[in-house]
Amino acid sequence: MGRSCKKQEKVVGDEEVKAATGKTWQEWFVLLDEYGVEERGHELTVKYLKEHHRLPASWAREVALRYENDRGLRSLMA
Repeated sequence: MGRSCKKQEKVVGDEEVKAATGKTWQEWFVLLDEYGVEERGHELTVKYLKEHHRLPASWAREVALRYENDRGLRSLMA
């Protein structure tokens, strides 16, 4: 009873994200800083990544979530 379950999250490194998306985390973060994630929100950011950068839905979500977590826009435990 009272047990806490913490989700184990796989950390995706620069090599893996670049192989899958063509950009490193830093490159994505610069692009998303310019896009204005904080003002536009998660759903529009995912849509933007899918439509304008041709990311599959899973990678668009991964990139958006990693950015939001890194910039303090979302709790890592959310």
